[in-house]
Amino acid sequence: MKKAYLAAAIVILLAAGVMGLMFGLSPLVEGQVHRGIQNIGISGDGITTQAAVDRVEFSPLSRTLTLYGLRLRGETPQGPLSYEVAEVSLRIPLRMLLAYTPLRPMVLKEPRMMPVAENIVLRNLSTRSPDFRASVQREEINELRCQSELVGRFLDGAPIDALAATYLMGADRAHSFFLSVNMPGKDGLAQLTIKESLVQGWEGASIALMRIDDVQSRLNGQESMRMGSFEASGVTLPELGLVHRLMDAAAVGEHDMEAAVKTLGPVLEEILAADPPLVRQVRASGMAFSVENGSVTVGEAGFDWLSNSPRHTTSFISNLAAPRSLIQVSSGFLAPALKANMTFESMAQSSSSHKKTFSLKAENLADVDCSLILYDAGIISTSEQALLLQSFSDLNLAIKDRGAMAWLGLNLSHDGRAAATAVQLSLHKGLELNPTPQNKAIREALLAFVQRPGKLEITSVRGQRIGILQLLGALGDPGTLFGCTAAPGPKTLEEQINALAAQAAQTSAPVETAGK
Repeated sequence: MKKAYLAAAIVILLAAGVMGLMFGLSPLVEGQVHRGIQNIGISGDGITTQAAVDRVEFSPLSRTLTLYGLRLRGETPQGPLSYEVAEVSLRIPLRMLLAYTPLRPMVLKEPRMMPVAENIVLRNLSTRSPDFRASVQREEINELRCQSELVGRFLDGAPIDALAATYLMGADRAHSFFLSVNMPGKDGLAQLTIKESLVQGWEGASIALMRIDDVQSRLNGQESMRMGSFEASGVTLPELGLVHRLMDAAAVGEHDMEAAVKTLGPVLEEILAADPPLVRQVRASGMAFSVENGSVTVGEAGFDWLSNSPRHTTSFISNLAAPRSLIQVSSGFLAPALKANMTFESMAQSSSSHKKTFSLKAENLADVDCSLILYDAGIISTSEQALLLQSFSDLNLAIKDRGAMAWLGLNLSHDGRAAATAVQLSLHKGLELNPTPQNKAIREALLAFVQRPGKLEITSVRGQRIGILQLLGALGDPGTLFGCTAAPGPKTLEEQINALAAQAAQTSAPVETAGK
């Protein structure tokens, strides 16, 4: 019996000791958190910031830390900057809790990522700057990890650069709800709202997935854009030094935009040349853009960075659509509704050249496939110089008519013969070329395509590099640079125009199948 009492007494004493230790940690934890927060800032050219918190509370039994009135305020070349969080609650893991005690050297001995907070909830985040105001209603993070070195700096009250710290942190999942951004400008108040955002697999400079859902933008209260979702995967943040150079260039741009552009160019090129790339894949879906006379919608758009050596990227736009009324009002011409798909591809051929491929499939208008090798203009100072120095080679352009020529003729006359004759005469007069066999072949192919629209192919002389000056010099003698062939379609241009005109007479909107 005495032994049982003795064992119980020992357990009680141990429990009391642990409880005493836990409760004794409260002021220690709260004090070190206060000091650590006061030394957080953002470094950059002309940027000075200071962090503070109104109140810190630590519950030893649940290991819950709650911060009230967390804020970071400072001055930038553009004006005052502030970040505020009304409340932050989190649970401190046992290992991190030991780092608040004299056992810290042992806990932080190994230089690696360690959990520093669990079940993190941030409420009512807000950001203000001279250019915008932003807020987030709630953010949840399952577990936050930091490099042990960063943990030690925080606990020691050493200065911490918030931007640099992001490269030493990580989390499996961060979920935000109800984001809004207000940006006043010369055209009025621009507003952006996001229902949800998600970050997964954040580990230092790498982020596995970033996603936002239900996005809407407004200008002066009127919707300008909406998007169902936007997703980026395989994200790698730029090297920290490059980020600071971007910030410095942005500061310069406030006073000297030309100098900022010259600075930004090389920095952006370094970022794009980095391996791994900035982003592996981007997808956006359910987009609608409001314009003056209607809206343009996009089913999905995407971008894929396939490799760095050689640099190889692809992108696409699918189900691009605009109503017939919008196309006609915007262009001033009779035209069908726009329904199109587009693809793009770029692959480096050398350090200064890329093979570009473009494809457009526009229902009731045309299919266009184009490829060429585009050469960089080099380091230039103006867009005019870039245009003059830009050059290409190995052009291959294929156009399959699906009604575009008939719609063009219908704008001239609803009489098929008159419209077709006018188109052919215009082309005939415009083709005043030097009398060479190559130019004769080009002339015959273009006239055949207009008479019976089918497929037209244009190719440049293989391996010959062509610039804007060569193009201007060959206006009367294109055969020195290009070849052209045509395959006739099943119907003449006159027949297609008459078919469109007949349908227009029967309905208020022409049936859009003339070129099929």
